Amino acid sequence: MRALFVTLSVALGLVLAVPAESRTSAAAPEAERDARDESSPGRPVITIGLVDTFTPDFYMYSFVPLVEALRAKLPQYEVRTFEFARGTDLERVEFKPNTFLILSSGDAVRFDALGLEEIATRRVAGSANVDRTIGAVFVVPAKSPVRTLEDLKGRSVATTSPAAFEGWLVPMNEIARAGFDPEHFFSEVLFTEWNVPDAATMVLSGQTEAAILSTCALEEAVAAGAIDPQALRVVNEQPPVGAGGCKRSTELFPDMMLASLPNAHPDVVRDVTVAVLTAPPDRRGYDWVSNNNRQRVLELMERLQLGPWAYLRDMSPSALVERYKVPLAALAAALLILAVHVVRVNLLVRRRTRELTRESHRREAAAEALRASRQALANLERAGMVAQLSAMFAHELKQPLTAIVNYLTGIKMLREQGTFDPAREAFPIDRSLEAAYLAADIVERVRQSAKRQMPVPERTDLCSVLSCAMQHAGAMKSSVLIERRQPDTPVWVDVDALEIELVLVNLIKNALEAVERTNPADGRLEVTLRADGDRALVTVEDNGEALSDDVFGNLGKPHASSKKEGLGLGLAIAVSIAEAHRGHLAFDRRQPQGLRATLTLPLATPDAASTPSTRNLNRDFA
Repeated sequence: MRALFVTLSVALGLVLAVPAESRTSAAAPEAERDARDESSPGRPVITIGLVDTFTPDFYMYSFVPLVEALRAKLPQYEVRTFEFARGTDLERVEFKPNTFLILSSGDAVRFDALGLEEIATRRVAGSANVDRTIGAVFVVPAKSPVRTLEDLKGRSVATTSPAAFEGWLVPMNEIARAGFDPEHFFSEVLFTEWNVPDAATMVLSGQTEAAILSTCALEEAVAAGAIDPQALRVVNEQPPVGAGGCKRSTELFPDMMLASLPNAHPDVVRDVTVAVLTAPPDRRGYDWVSNNNRQRVLELMERLQLGPWAYLRDMSPSALVERYKVPLAALAAALLILAVHVVRVNLLVRRRTRELTRESHRREAAAEALRASRQALANLERAGMVAQLSAMFAHELKQPLTAIVNYLTGIKMLREQGTFDPAREAFPIDRSLEAAYLAADIVERVRQSAKRQMPVPERTDLCSVLSCAMQHAGAMKSSVLIERRQPDTPVWVDVDALEIELVLVNLIKNALEAVERTNPADGRLEVTLRADGDRALVTVEDNGEALSDDVFGNLGKPHASSKKEGLGLGLAIAVSIAEAHRGHLAFDRRQPQGLRATLTLPLATPDAASTPSTRNLNRDFA
């Protein structure tokens, strides 16, 4: 009842204090428009428009004293007042010249399209900073379990008006700053529109669970005796600003402001500015001062998506396109560039694919030509090998065939003499059989070489193979001085003895021919066999002619032979045979003349299962 009495007293004082021309009916816009259009023919008219979002105390203690001060200080002007109804869209109003507006700092930002120019801002008594003057407090009954801002979520609340800056927008900003959705924070909101009962009375009577008051409103009500000091408790209380500051639950913002519209004459703006800034403080200590900091107000409006940022609430496709037209244009440009790049890359890939296809076809053709060339070379190699084998084996076959003929002739002669001695004939018959088997073996090996069958390695003593090669190469009949060095013990290798012998025959014959051709008197040939680690090395050195770079570079490659009967494939075949046996054949020039040829073969492993070869092509059948 006490709160109701105080509210009625304030309303009565308001009616008596405010001049008649300042009180217009919100329900009669036509009458308000006629009142604005009235003019005095004697003095220029200054219109002070008031946006009705403030508490009744503002009319009595701030608005009326300000208007009276302007009339007293500016007698040359006729000062009129006009009150805009709550919710008026100021951007749609046609203002008369020399119009000034009193509105909250939030409305000044919300209606930024008006082009308002701030003249002064009301400063609350005791406030050190004009830009940190007003805020809000969340209050609950003293026995309420609500302790924090988060506890208020989902509860009912009472406040003055949805258009009130400190009564609604400032609290919503604090809720948004805490990370909550201000539009769905409270379960129910009751707006009093400054009528009876007020927000404090509603929370005390249990109609709501909390109330929102302007800063200092709680202290003023307690001082007036309208509220028991222990009846209400502040939620989310923050440290007061300045000595003796009021309790608050939010950050502080600038208070109401007086601003001029663009249609005001500069001289009139100057006179009004001087009059307002020099006006004395009112009975409660409020005065008007300059303020140039509205940064926190701008942040509040952006956070709540109001005023210049109200477009953020529109989620329609057209609004989204308009809002994000710059990034969408950038995205479209990027997609266009990407599409062009993809098309370009595809064209390059196709072009490169065609080039690679042509290159692949060329490589396949080259590979096919190489295969044909290798096949031709293999055929020539096989023919050359057969030719060399035939030449070598012609001499080899001569011995067993001669032995067979001799033995059979001897037996025939004995029988013609009438001598028939089986025991005596057994020896030449056995030797004849051995010679026949050997001849058959030689023929079979030549046939296999002609068919180019892979060699069958056998455990072979390389010393024995070298001896056979020396004999078949004619080393024993040559006049060239031959020095031969080899171990006294066998040097075992897993090879096809006949093919390795062919390689050695080729090397030795070439060396002998080179020496006999260029240096028959002082010719010298060195043949060395040695074991080196896991390898066996056979070296054939001569002091024959000095080789040119071209001749030395062609060693081991198919080339035109310098011999009338040669095919130019001898050393090339020798190289291929060595590589087929996991070895290699190397050539080095001697100084001042001559050549060194080295055949390298892997030694037989001790645990190999190969059986030592018992074949002896150098058997003497004479």
